[in-house]
Amino acid sequence: MKRTSACAAVAVLVVLAGCARDRKLAGQAAVTLKERVESSDRPDFARGDERGDQIWRDVRRFYRSHGYAPAWIEGRRPGREASELINAVHSARDEGLDPADYDLKALDQLRTEKSRNPFKKDALPPEQVAEADLRLTYMFMRYATHLLQGRVDPSEVDSHWFGRQRQVDLPDLLARALDSGDVADALRSVLPRHPQYAALKKELARYRAIAAHGGWPAVPASARLRKGIRGPEVAALRARLAAEGDLARAGGDVFDDAVEQAQKRFEKRYGLSEDGVLGPEDVAAMNVPAEDRAAQIELNLERWRWLPEELGDRYILVNIPTFQLEAIEQDKVSLAMRVVAGKADETPTPIFSDDMTEVVFSPYWNVPTSILRKETIPAVLRDPGYLDRNELEVVHAGHVVSASSVDWSDPDLTVQIRQRPGAKNSLGLVKFLFPNKFDVYLHDTPAGSLFAKLERDFSHGCVRVEKPVELAQWVLRDQPEWTAPARIDGAMHAGREQHVALKRRIPVYIVYATAWVDEEGRLNFRDDLYGHDARQRAMLGLGGPRSTRVAQAG
Repeated sequence: MKRTSACAAVAVLVVLAGCARDRKLAGQAAVTLKERVESSDRPDFARGDERGDQIWRDVRRFYRSHGYAPAWIEGRRPGREASELINAVHSARDEGLDPADYDLKALDQLRTEKSRNPFKKDALPPEQVAEADLRLTYMFMRYATHLLQGRVDPSEVDSHWFGRQRQVDLPDLLARALDSGDVADALRSVLPRHPQYAALKKELARYRAIAAHGGWPAVPASARLRKGIRGPEVAALRARLAAEGDLARAGGDVFDDAVEQAQKRFEKRYGLSEDGVLGPEDVAAMNVPAEDRAAQIELNLERWRWLPEELGDRYILVNIPTFQLEAIEQDKVSLAMRVVAGKADETPTPIFSDDMTEVVFSPYWNVPTSILRKETIPAVLRDPGYLDRNELEVVHAGHVVSASSVDWSDPDLTVQIRQRPGAKNSLGLVKFLFPNKFDVYLHDTPAGSLFAKLERDFSHGCVRVEKPVELAQWVLRDQPEWTAPARIDGAMHAGREQHVALKRRIPVYIVYATAWVDEEGRLNFRDDLYGHDARQRAMLGLGGPRSTRVAQAG
């Protein structure tokens, strides 16, 4: 009994000694951590990130709020939470991110310390405890920031791209994660919640698997095929269509009804002419490698991190690469239409979001200064009757003045030109305003023939809509005085400008999605109209092909 009591006492003394040593070690590590965190020079591992300043600020805030105490190291060994973080980062590929970006090689070595005796000389000394703890905290902040807001800011991809990025207090998130012991759940909590993100993740895994098994077969560049043809080129086409699931069976060398329908499915998914005939644009899209399509999905996963947590119960989504507008309620499309977007090589439509506040019927069109200088004034100098024929009038100091009273050759001319309401008005019969610094809005157009074209980048930056009446009805649906179709039609043809304020603002998102999953569960791709994919690929080190649209043009 005495021997047992003595053994127990020794054990207690050993534990107490160990605890004392751990406290001393933690105190020493805290001193080193404070020196490292407050130093004017960042550690090497905390450099080279596009969001590095933001991440390092969060690291500092975390340690300052916790007295610089080690967060991940228990005694002289990494705690369970450290392994959980490392495991989570190893799975970064599932989110379209690269685990190699997160200092894993250095931190994986810490796992071996778990098997070491903390009282041996080879256990982590205070300096290594501080180093390991700081690396783990930086890893958490960096990975969480990338999941939350992306690796780069959208404005770095294009100066006219602005997102409503989600905001989370990451130092507080880490503190709660360490208290609860569930680091993986904390990281999952910052993922985009929109169903489209989850759908794209699933497709990313599928396309990576295709690439890992050798990708898909190339279709001969010279192939021009239609129903009734047979031969080795058709066999290659069948194999290619089957690789993405457009055709159920790859075997055979006959272009039959099944191949024609599969070809149309492919063309629909890629935004090509749905004629069921294999042409040069089809071949160009088919021969983009599977790994490049997977990278394209990664880019679009990143773009969902640039959008707010909730898009709203009722909102408008305009996707520039598809030239499509969707009015969405409760995650379902209730109205869809074609749009005309800004010219790719001159006046691209900016990518941003804002709230629609009013509808303007029978609007005036105030000619922008850039169009006035480049197009309108030169036209007036060539043809004095230009203004009258196009229902344009001159405004100076708030009053309409005669065109003949203006010296059109004056380089410092300060007049304004506007187009009167009516059938010739460039804005059509209605416009939808969501105030923004770009002066971009949705509007009707007298040039309805442009909606029949497959590629519709013809505007000066604003978005022309195919179904203005239906859109006005949808926008004003909750305002009883405007629910009668005759009321809207009358206002559109009144010839007198009328502003109608919305009782409830409607978010409008102008996005740039070149890969997305449609309501039928099919993955769609579009060409890189404005070159945003190419710039984003370069920034993220993904490389990639030229635009197939450019390839066809060149």
